[in-house]
Amino acid sequence: MSEGSPSPMPAHTAMGPAFDPLVHVSQARALFWQNCVRDMLTSLSIELARQRAEAARSDSPEGEKAEISFDGRMAVVTARGERIPIAEVHPLFACSLGGSARERSLSADVQCTIFQVRTPAGEVYTLPLAEIVGIHALTPELMEQLEEANARQTGEGPSGERPFGFAALTSIARSDAGGLPPADPPGQP
Repeated sequence: MSEGSPSPMPAHTAMGPAFDPLVHVSQARALFWQNCVRDMLTSLSIELARQRAEAARSDSPEGEKAEISFDGRMAVVTARGERIPIAEVHPLFACSLGGSARERSLSADVQCTIFQVRTPAGEVYTLPLAEIVGIHALTPELMEQLEEANARQTGEGPSGERPFGFAALTSIARSDAGGLPPADPPGQP
């Protein structure tokens, strides 16, 4: 290197003093996942609205020709491991606000990042994308098994009046465990 020429900057200072490529990759993956969840939940919301509009135009009962069933077979899984079945899902703050370019940019960054999920039982959860770690869906075959187990447990047929819930799933788990009740958590007598 000749005297008087600037010395090359170390690579780590070119991106800032605390640049860590692993943190960058992790943040990019988290952002990608949140974008996927946002797109899936927004699409479900649009599909629900489409199905309701089509049912309103026709004389058929809502959901008769439904491609996606909003009866709890699809769910979000939270960071705490809770499965929240979806009867309805709606993004909060789903549109950008006007104003300056900076305000529109900030609004676009946060739109559709909080969702309200109503369960078949009528509970309502409002969740940010960062709390949603998974999307869960039951296959039609598993739904049939659960409905049959529910029918055996309640004594009703698949078209019974009682709402279908996860009691059926619990009964399948117990039958697989030989009818044993769930174990007490550690530290419990």
